[in-house]
Amino acid sequence: MQHRVVITGMGIYSCLGINLDEVRQSLYAGKSGIGLDPVRRELGFRSALTAILPTPDLKGQIGRRARVGLPQQGEFAYLSTVEALENARISQDFLDANEMGIIFGNDSSAKPAIDAVDTLRVKKDTTLIGSGSIFQSMNSTVTMNLSTIFRLRGINFTVSAACASGSHAIGLGYVMIKNGYQKRIIAEVPRK
Repeated sequence: MQHRVVITGMGIYSCLGINLDEVRQSLYAGKSGIGLDPVRRELGFRSALTAILPTPDLKGQIGRRARVGLPQQGEFAYLSTVEALENARISQDFLDANEMGIIFGNDSSAKPAIDAVDTLRVKKDTTLIGSGSIFQSMNSTVTMNLSTIFRLRGINFTVSAACASGSHAIGLGYVMIKNGYQKRIIAEVPRK
């Protein structure tokens, strides 16, 4: 049996803006969100151009234990998911009472692995790497962390397909709902 699929909420955290309204305004104003990153220049990149995003401060929104396991793309994904759920008028009480799946596109979790190795080489002590490092380093880090934070009980997996990861995640969510495998799915792509 085929089921109807509808998008009930959207959220975004990007270089164009940290919510739907900011992104809309940036698009109307022709703002690119690209800038020069002095760290990239210092590291010897041929181009210092990159997307410029503010670093989120999640203190007060989620507990320390959850923050320790979230890499940067997980922070972006958390905030866009909060916006999408609010946009859809889905509360934590609803999530607790109903099955909700999650499918995200995530192409790389290399930075936390590199940071851990850098720390190990400098400090010569694995205990200083930090307990959250393993969770940040997994490619499934976004879905693993968000499913725990939001206490989700549905399907949970990560798609890694370069720039197509987001469209694959959304497409797979569509297929799951259309064919009756899940009633509801959070499907997104975090970008770094």
